[in-house]
Amino acid sequence: MPAPFPRFLSRSKSKPIEAISVNQLELIVYDVGHGLSVVLIERPNNYVTLIDLGAGSGFTPLKDLSLKRHLKPDVLYITHPHADHITDVETALDGRFTPLGINYQNYDWADVKRREKPELAYKIDSFAELRNKVPYRDYNGEAEFVAWRFEPSDAKKRFGDNSYVNNSSYFMIYTWQDFKIAIGGDMESVAIESLLAHSKFQSTANGTDILIASHHGHKSGFASSWVEKVGKPYVNLISVQERDPHVDSRYSSPAFARSVNFGGEQRYAITTRADGSILVTMSYVAGKPTWAFKSL
Repeated sequence: MPAPFPRFLSRSKSKPIEAISVNQLELIVYDVGHGLSVVLIERPNNYVTLIDLGAGSGFTPLKDLSLKRHLKPDVLYITHPHADHITDVETALDGRFTPLGINYQNYDWADVKRREKPELAYKIDSFAELRNKVPYRDYNGEAEFVAWRFEPSDAKKRFGDNSYVNNSSYFMIYTWQDFKIAIGGDMESVAIESLLAHSKFQSTANGTDILIASHHGHKSGFASSWVEKVGKPYVNLISVQERDPHVDSRYSSPAFARSVNFGGEQRYAITTRADGSILVTMSYVAGKPTWAFKSL
């Protein structure tokens, strides 16, 4: 059977370099335990893209953005509607922290709720409130942003009923000048390999510098042909809770990353469970791309 043809949901073309005002990009992978919350901040215009609503015990990225950084998301992308990716939905419903726009795939919401853990099923109802409150919006910053995905019905048919929500995750490629970041949501290996089978996806993902590992860095989300098809990233960033035994050790191997300096050490992988929230600052010095990695 031929691999299914993936679609991209939204695409924003890079502007001509003379029209771009952004001179610094900040990437934060928040430490939210079992979940995901990633933010991209384009400076100095402070355009904010938030990806997923993970939250930790007593910590919410939305409040961190608002109260500490005086920012609010211009657009919120939900990779897929599992509870650990919309944990912070109640904060998002609070007008002080509500994103200005939201982007998501449509599902059979009753089916998604039925599959959720009973004690967390109310999150799906809260997310319905958020969808009704916040206008649907695409990314409109100054980088190039592509959200690839399989539609839920297609993911169910191609990859199976039990895993279709994970495998209909957005897989996002964000490119600002010489920096390229790939964010895989909870897409599993079989679906990522299907993306990698297509030249259009390969072209978009080729030369990824930072890979935010899919499915919390688990073996179930590891794409063994990534390096062969699109090249070796410099580093893998992994959002994973403490004591999670399922992180694939290959992410920490020189076979799968080129390494970056982190706290004076060369690292192939940086994880939220070992390093806390991770900040990457990207800019140009004397016309050359430069970055710095640190824990927050």
